Amino acid sequence: MKIFRIVLIALVLALAVFFFIRTPSYWTGVNIKMSANAPWGSPAAQASMKQLAQTGARMGMLVAFAWQDKPESVTPILGNDSQPETIRKGLRDIRAAGLTPMLKIHLWIPWHWAGEVAPAHMDEWFANYQKAIMPLIDIAREENVPAVFAGTELRGVETASQWPALVSAIRAHYAGQVIYDTDSLEQAEKFQHWDLFDAVATSLYTALPDAQKDRIGVMTDNARRLQNLGEKWKRPVWVAELGLRSGQGILQRPWMSPEQLKVPVDLAIQKTVLTEWRDTLTAHGVTGISIWCWYTDPHDGGTDNSDFTVQNKPASSVLSRPAFRF
Repeated sequence: MKIFRIVLIALVLALAVFFFIRTPSYWTGVNIKMSANAPWGSPAAQASMKQLAQTGARMGMLVAFAWQDKPESVTPILGNDSQPETIRKGLRDIRAAGLTPMLKIHLWIPWHWAGEVAPAHMDEWFANYQKAIMPLIDIAREENVPAVFAGTELRGVETASQWPALVSAIRAHYAGQVIYDTDSLEQAEKFQHWDLFDAVATSLYTALPDAQKDRIGVMTDNARRLQNLGEKWKRPVWVAELGLRSGQGILQRPWMSPEQLKVPVDLAIQKTVLTEWRDTLTAHGVTGISIWCWYTDPHDGGTDNSDFTVQNKPASSVLSRPAFRF
């Protein structure tokens, strides 16, 4: 009987090791936006973070905004909803729920996408951008946040020569990981400053075929290219935004918002495709995936919502790491 127990224990341990080896190592999280009716520090925001933690997510990326009035402006400033003490409350709400907080800085230009930024004077823009975001970098240091995104999808300034000075200034204030997020795989392949950052990170809103076999083929091609990029720059690879609306007919135009394209709700396609993305990307070495998006209003999303959020939808299951995968 004793020998039988020993053999049984050895078998269980062997299976556990096998499953651990077969399951890629990665984390999941979400990009979190503050709802006007549920500000950081409120009971509603805290309830939303607890709801998020229950999905199995590990990371919570707090989205903070710098703002400028037009693409050619050289005077970005912090948005009213992204002042330092507001961000501090948010980071604490995320951590209190058992999640690891990250800070992800975005640029907001009214009626424009951030990638359209086109400063009239590059030196002046970078100096003012640095001045604007540094109070948030200091908050991240004080709150022991392990990673900050110095910028997100700033296509219009990605070839600028001012990046080394900006990153150096950030690192002088902050000892954690410094990350940048390109808007697409193609831009990630073009970006020449990955050596300044601690990971290769990109957003993925790739057009996909309706047929599953063809869809997996496109995902696999994307995943292999990301894997090659990580190997080239000797950096881990993160997908900092992976988004898909819960709506019909959105696979060929996954970047389009409800304001741009109204479609009937389809909860199943969002869950299916995000799960396929997660499994394909992590099988090819992607070590972190953050879904777009989640809100501090715990009642956001839901079964009648065709927007990107996975909140209160079946697709929230993508945040739970499978126990094992072959």
